[in-house]
Amino acid sequence: MEDAFLRFTWKDNKTITRNTLLVIVFLTATFFIRDIIEVKNSETVHMLLFARMGVFCFILFSAIYIHRATSYFSRYHQLLLCNQIIISLGIFILTVVRKMPIANLGVNTILFTLIYFQFINNRFHYTVFSCVFFGFGAILTSFFFLDLSLSDFIASILFLVPVNFLGITILRSINQSRRFEYLALSNLKETNEEKEKVIQELRATLAEVKILRGFLPICASCKKIRDDKGYWNQIEAYIEKHSEAQFSHGICQDCAEKLYGNEEWFKRGKKEGTL
Repeated sequence: MEDAFLRFTWKDNKTITRNTLLVIVFLTATFFIRDIIEVKNSETVHMLLFARMGVFCFILFSAIYIHRATSYFSRYHQLLLCNQIIISLGIFILTVVRKMPIANLGVNTILFTLIYFQFINNRFHYTVFSCVFFGFGAILTSFFFLDLSLSDFIASILFLVPVNFLGITILRSINQSRRFEYLALSNLKETNEEKEKVIQELRATLAEVKILRGFLPICASCKKIRDDKGYWNQIEAYIEKHSEAQFSHGICQDCAEKLYGNEEWFKRGKKEGTL
C-alpha cells in the first residue's frame, strides 16, 4: 500500500525529500566557511574539507537523482537510508575533528532525528534504524572523544528516548494519514471510473436508439402514415426508417378466422389445437 501511494503521489513526495536534502547540502557548504575561519591547523581543515565534500557530493547526487526520477523507483528507500547514515557519519567526524561541545552535538542530534522522522520520507524500520544509529553514535562519540562522564552518558540515553518516541509518533501519524489518503483517493478513483463506464454505456445506448416523437398523421382507412414531405408510407416502412425496430409478418387470430374460417384445413387445425 505504501509503494502504491508513493507511485500515486510521487511528484509531491519527491519534492519534499529533494528540498530537505538540498537544505542539508546548503548547511554543509555554509558551515565549511566557518571551519576555514576558526580552525587554524591546515591538516584539520583538509580533513574537514574532505569529510564535508564527501557528504556534500553524496547528498547533492541523491537530490538530483530523486529530482530527475519521473516515477517511484525500487531503490528509493535504500538511497534515503544511505543519506541518513552518511549525514550521521559526517556529524560524528565533524564533532571529533573540531571537538564540538556536547551541547552542539545534542542540538544536532535532536534536529536531525526529527528531520529523519518527518521530512526524509523513508520507511519506518529504516528510519528507526538510522535514528538509533545516530543517537547511540552521538553518545559513543561524546563518551570517547568529548570526555562524557558516566552520569552524562546515562542522561544522554534518557534524553534520546523521548526524542525518538516523539519522532516515532510523528512518523506513525504521517504514515496513517498517507494510507487513509491513498485509500480515499483510490476509492474515489474507482468510483469515478465506474461512473464513467456507466455514462459511456448510456451514451452508446442512446446513440443506437431512435425515438419517434410528436403526432403521426395516419390514414383512417388503410393505416398509412404521412411523412414530412407529404408522402404516404406503409406503417411498418415508416417505423423501420425512423427507428431501429424491424417487422416480421404474421397473422392474428381474428384475421385468420375472417380469411380462412370456412376452410376445412383451418377447422381441422383448430379442432386439433395446432392453430
